[in-house]
Amino acid sequence: MRNIIFIGQSGDEAVYYNTRTKEALVADKSTLLNTEGARKTNKAIIPLMLVFIFLGLIGEIVAIPAFSGFRYSSWMVPPYIAVQLFVCFGFIWMMEEALYKEVKQVQGASSQQFAKAVDSNLFWENFSKKKATFGKMIVFLIIQLVIIFLAFIGIATIPNIVNSFIRQEKFDAQILFSLLIGLFPALLYLFLFQNNPIRWLLAVRKYEQGKVRFAEVSKGKQHS
Repeated sequence: MRNIIFIGQSGDEAVYYNTRTKEALVADKSTLLNTEGARKTNKAIIPLMLVFIFLGLIGEIVAIPAFSGFRYSSWMVPPYIAVQLFVCFGFIWMMEEALYKEVKQVQGASSQQFAKAVDSNLFWENFSKKKATFGKMIVFLIIQLVIIFLAFIGIATIPNIVNSFIRQEKFDAQILFSLLIGLFPALLYLFLFQNNPIRWLLAVRKYEQGKVRFAEVSKGKQHS
């Protein structure tokens, strides 16, 4: 586990918390970090899911007859594995760049910056009471367990899909959706090591208890 964890965005800066020293830290944010853009995207998730489900059904109706005579081949195995690796590690790299690109250049953060970063974090979106409680930690623990389950289920299906290529089975439209299997391990990594909601809530709890160390004037640069 990393000592310095991402808290949120404060203007053009990314705010962090050092779990070892209990210090609030700040650095220039990455161009990939856009809390407001992510918030707008989150609001559009359900409509987008409905659109993708509709397009998926239409795609199956079109694809099944169009590829009814098509069979898989063993040459498809390397590209399929490459796609899964690209989805997984590409997502992890993108989130690492967005959240921690400038983390080695951190300086002391003020209480105002920390407070704004906490309020901007998307973890608060689904809760009316903005307070770090053990109830919220349990909710996020359940979410993490679900993601772990989905990640292992997804990984477990890959050998079966590869075998279907080798056995040259008939085309199945579900193969299109299986291209996103690599996203589940990436989400698991995100929730455990990059933006762990439980560690974030524990940091906010320290803030609510007045145990976070602030610097009203920037101090010398620190390293993670």
